[in-house]
Amino acid sequence: MQADARQYTLNENDAAFINSGIIHAVTKLSDGGQYASLNFPYKMLSFFSGSRMEKEYILPYVTGGHLPVVILRSDIASQNSVIKVLREINTLWDHHLSVQDKYLISIKIAALWHTFLMNLPDESTDICSISMVHRQWLQLMLSFIYEHYPEEIGLADISASANISVGECCRIFREHLQTTPYQFLTEYRVRKSTELLSGPLAVSEIAGLCGYNQPSNYIAKFKSVMGCTPTQYRKHYK
Repeated sequence: MQADARQYTLNENDAAFINSGIIHAVTKLSDGGQYASLNFPYKMLSFFSGSRMEKEYILPYVTGGHLPVVILRSDIASQNSVIKVLREINTLWDHHLSVQDKYLISIKIAALWHTFLMNLPDESTDICSISMVHRQWLQLMLSFIYEHYPEEIGLADISASANISVGECCRIFREHLQTTPYQFLTEYRVRKSTELLSGPLAVSEIAGLCGYNQPSNYIAKFKSVMGCTPTQYRKHYK
């Protein structure tokens, strides 16, 4: 996966903590691979605003950019203890949730944070590698792509969403995501289309819903990203 302009390789059963505001994406999954994502606001760890817990055990870790990404390895006992709590939460979430289950998940998230802080790897004090301004620009441009990918958009539209030049837009994507804005848009469109391929819509309809007026163009882009055609993907994964 990629987070904060760095590449990370996670093995089976590993986990990653990604702080609020950190731009991230899963860039490649092994065959049959899956991942679960748990997102929660830090305020639910504070119990109440201004609490001692918030001042001493929350804000120092979620502000200032000092803890952007922490990789947790399942073969390290102290880090695996965090992963075990994650698994418990994921198991609860996968079942039909009652009110009691939702409350229990909240309790376990607080326990997860405590276990996480008690077992932080030594190297986890690295500072953020992306400047605040660049992160804000990149987040604006990515948000624009996420919202408008079904439409006909170009470089000028993407750069305008952050009020920067096309050249600056391309440089930021290249420097922090190791790709171009156009390639990022292409890959995002293709990956969004895979969600629709599990349903009944025709390939031509999916192409239109994902920003491609010509199905042939969509098929070519899909093959360049996924290594197979949409029809082949549908047969294999449906």
